[in-house]
Parts: sequence; structure tokens; C-alpha cells
Amino acid sequence: MTQPLSAAQAQRREKRLDVESVVLPFMGSRAEDYQTFQFLLHDVSPSGVGLCLPRWLSSREFLRQGQRVHLHLPFELGGRMLQSGTISWTRWDEEQDAQLAGAVLDTAAPTLYPVFVSMDTQQISIDLAGFAGLEHILARVLKDSAMLKRGILVYMKHLSAYFSRVCDLDREEYLLFREVVIKEVRQSVQSHLEILSDMLAQAEQNGAQSLERLDLEELRRAMDPELYIDMFSAALGDETVGLFLKAIKELERKLLSNYNTCVLLYINAL
Repeated sequence: MTQPLSAAQAQRREKRLDVESVVLPFMGSRAEDYQTFQFLLHDVSPSGVGLCLPRWLSSREFLRQGQRVHLHLPFELGGRMLQSGTISWTRWDEEQDAQLAGAVLDTAAPTLYPVFVSMDTQQISIDLAGFAGLEHILARVLKDSAMLKRGILVYMKHLSAYFSRVCDLDREEYLLFREVVIKEVRQSVQSHLEILSDMLAQAEQNGAQSLERLDLEELRRAMDPELYIDMFSAALGDETVGLFLKAIKELERKLLSNYNTCVLLYINAL
């Protein structure tokens, strides 16, 4: 027979934090063009999510009513993990010098880590079953993120090789595009991979102190997408190339979700 959890075990198994205490920005993206933006959680309820986009954010976009967005943050409602939806309203708040917006979430997405926001209780929940502590979840997220960056490098290598065979550009134009655009993207991905690998090594070395020493701004830059799909689509214009680009964008979406998971872990560790 399964023994009931003691009070101490239950507390260790699940940590909770009110959404009102979340004051750090998360990363979202527009569904139409994958453009990323930062946002603050303004409020959460079963009817939707309130977003705040103050002017001081370093990666800021104006949202429009009817626009679909991915919040890359799991919101639990009725046993479903919702991460995407439609902007239902927007307005400017002079006092906060920010755009406020409401999003109705309607699309579920798989969640890799036991970290989510409950829309019913308006709390951040972290289930530590299977993990020794928050720092172990962080190390897992950083390790997975480094693997995702390696996956992007593999796709970029295949994309470059395929493009060299089917592109309509003449040799000079192709060499210019390869050196100026493709090579720059691959170098950025490699640089960000090295940053994530270093952060993973530091997290494993610092143990329980790894979260309080985490540099969220450096992590955001490392997780941020390197590839602008519109520019590549316009230059390459091939259906197979488009499949490569979408595959890369799916990996980037997972990286944004991983970043938001790290933000939730960081907040809970404070």
C-alpha cells in the first residue's frame, strides 16, 4: 500500500508561488512570423491571461487584437496545459507606461518539465517528484537547451548544403549570401551554444546556489532565435527550404519555453 506523504514531503514535492509576485519578463512570439517579444504577467484567471508590455522592455512589440501569440509558458486549466491563444483586447496604460493586453488561450502543447502556472489558483506550481531540488531541474533545462542549439546547427548545415544545389542565385550571389547570412547565423548559434554549455557547467558546479547566480539576461540572449524566417524565405523561396526553416523555428520555440521555465525557477528560488 502506498504510504501518504508527510507534510514535509508534500511541501518538497510541490512548491507554489502567487503569480502576483512575478515581476520578471517572459518571452513570447507572434504566430504569424515567429517574432519574439517580452511580456510581464499582469493577471491570470480561468477566462484568460493578462499581459503587460512596458516601454522599458528590451525586446518589445505592440500586440494587436485578434493576433495569435505563443506565450511559451504552460498554463494549467482543467488538466490541460495551454500555451497559445488570441489577443482579445489591448489598451495603453499611461501610469505604467505600458501596453496591456488580454489573451484567451485555446491551444495545448506538451510540457517537458513539472513547472507551470495554474489558471485556477493563480499560482506557479513546481512538482519536485523525481528531482532533488530546483537546481536539478535547472541543470536539466540547460542541458536540453544546449542539445536544441546543436540541433539547429545540424539543420543549418543541411540547409546550406541543400541550398547550394537548388538555389536560383548565380555563384557570386550565392557565395555572398552564404558568407554574409548563413555563416553569420551559424556563428551566432555556435556562440550561444557555448554560452549555454558554460552555464550548464556552472550550474552543476554551484549546486544549490546555481539559481541565485543565474544571469537571466545572458540566458535570454543565448536562448533568443538567430534566424529571421522572412529574410531566408524571400531569398531562398523553395518548398524544401521552407521545411528546414520551420523545423528550426520549432526548436527555437522549445528554447523560448525553456527560458521561461528558467525564469519561473529563478523566481521560486528568490
